[in-house]
Amino acid sequence: MSDFKLSKRLSAAASFVRDGAVCADIGTDHAYLPISLVLSGKAKYAIASDINEGPILKARENVEKYGLNDRICTRVAAGLDGIEQYKPDYILICGMGGELIAKILDASEYVKNKSVKLILQPMTSIKELREYLSCGFLIYDEEIVLDSGKLYQIICAEYDGNDHLFSETELELGKINIINKEPLFKDFVNNLLNKKLKKMEGLKTGGYDIKSIEEEIKEIEKLI
Repeated sequence: MSDFKLSKRLSAAASFVRDGAVCADIGTDHAYLPISLVLSGKAKYAIASDINEGPILKARENVEKYGLNDRICTRVAAGLDGIEQYKPDYILICGMGGELIAKILDASEYVKNKSVKLILQPMTSIKELREYLSCGFLIYDEEIVLDSGKLYQIICAEYDGNDHLFSETELELGKINIINKEPLFKDFVNNLLNKKLKKMEGLKTGGYDIKSIEEEIKEIEKLI
């Protein structure tokens, strides 16, 4: 791994994998994450999966380059189709929109295996992803990561079959992030607050009711 490094957001996702696991990276692109997981000892075996042939061809070149053909399987597949044959302990989906991640999870029965951990790094629609997870999945850990000047969230979840209640602010920021209040949390809160304030101004200009968003803003301001 001397000639390339994982991005901070992927490194953060990898840090949630326990040693000796079987991991599936969905939307793997060049298979950097599976290669890193195997070479570091985090994963004893990994699946590098992508819906497109092009990224998988590049992934196969990289797997070959690091001599990991016996420890990383590359495959072209839509989402989690056929993933059960590999029996991964961890499923990582990083760099996709939150709604697409939710759609991929919803199409799979394998994720309802209570021993399977999900490590998710949505690029957009974080609120929508948490809304989906709230019906049946327990979010057991979270982290905010700064990478190339942008803030990202890592969400770790597992199926428990229960419904979990979240406020609007908790859906946006994450219950665990709110509790932990790590150093980047304040920046993340301020970013969200600025977005809400702009939205409120737009609604006000358009003559719409702003009572609901005013309440959201009050809740966010309490966290600063």
